[in-house]
Amino acid sequence: MTRYLHSYFIKRSALLIGVVFAGLSLVLFPTLASAQVVPPFEVLVVGDSHISGQGLRDKNKFYVLVNEWLKSDVFGTTRKVNLKVKAHAGSRISMHPQDLRDMKEAGDDINTFHYLEANLSSPSILAQIDIARKEYENPGSVNLVMLSGCITDVLVADIINPFYPEKRLRERIKRFCGESMSGLLEHTAASFPNAQVVVVGYSPIFSSKSDIKSMLRYFFKIISFPPKLQFVLTNPLSRQFLKPLRNRMATRSRIWLTESNREIRNAIAKLNAGRDRPRAFFVESPITEEYSYATKKSLLWEIGKNHLPNDETYDERKVGCAKVFGEMKYQHYGKLSTRMCELSSVAHPNVEGSKAFAEAIKNTLKKDKFNSQQTLAN
Repeated sequence: MTRYLHSYFIKRSALLIGVVFAGLSLVLFPTLASAQVVPPFEVLVVGDSHISGQGLRDKNKFYVLVNEWLKSDVFGTTRKVNLKVKAHAGSRISMHPQDLRDMKEAGDDINTFHYLEANLSSPSILAQIDIARKEYENPGSVNLVMLSGCITDVLVADIINPFYPEKRLRERIKRFCGESMSGLLEHTAASFPNAQVVVVGYSPIFSSKSDIKSMLRYFFKIISFPPKLQFVLTNPLSRQFLKPLRNRMATRSRIWLTESNREIRNAIAKLNAGRDRPRAFFVESPITEEYSYATKKSLLWEIGKNHLPNDETYDERKVGCAKVFGEMKYQHYGKLSTRMCELSSVAHPNVEGSKAFAEAIKNTLKKDKFNSQQTLAN
């Protein structure tokens, strides 16, 4: 009897000590306790060259800056943050029929990821989402999706081309930044049912303050016009005749910016309609016309005075582009595919521009109570 009581006392004492220790650990070591029960915060990035940070080192990409903010300022040591990136240069919301036919006939796989700075329309953004979804054990664990899309569907060449019909440009913006974006957002929300979606808007391309000489460097580079002969068109007298053309291009850029913002906002409003809390948010470009391409304080990559792109990854992109378009049978820009790829950083946010976008995204998430306990618990 005494032996039984002794054994019973030891077991009960051990249980009591275990309970007390567990309680103390919650008080004294909350980080350890929360790490055991709080799942990682999952971030997914899909889209085109804008959100993938064309020309930027990884550490300077705005989605990386936002991710670091989540790690350091929002969660600290209380929650792990995982980042998955599927975005790449040139990606369209969905494959256009002609591109799809041409690539299939050439024998190229539309779901293969290549060098991420090579401006290829495939894999499409919709495909990126489908591919990412399969990689998550539980798609419902994704908390935040950041994306950009529709400029590669509208085509930059048509946006800035002063001779492309304005009516058709407006129609393409409505179709791709409105209708196609709406479909993309619905697909994203359905694929990741617990995620908030941040859609990042585009920057103005040109403005009436853009320097004509700097603008021409880009177009001269495309056609390999000798730098020594460029003075013929860039001298002060010639620039006076080119001002009306520059101003028309600036007007086209303004149409693009205004209408793409409106259509994307409408697509987001459609997704959010009837929901208890918004699923998607829009981040408008913090870069204004004053800081567009070839302005005095431009926040976009340019063709420098040495007639080369002034971004951080030009040297490696030159090698990567040659490799990709040497392997692919379908050439998106024909004989100019490799050169257009090499120059593809132009008019994308530079290091300071990327910082501005990161701040705009963080401010949007803060404003919408992203860091509230309710949201972080998802």
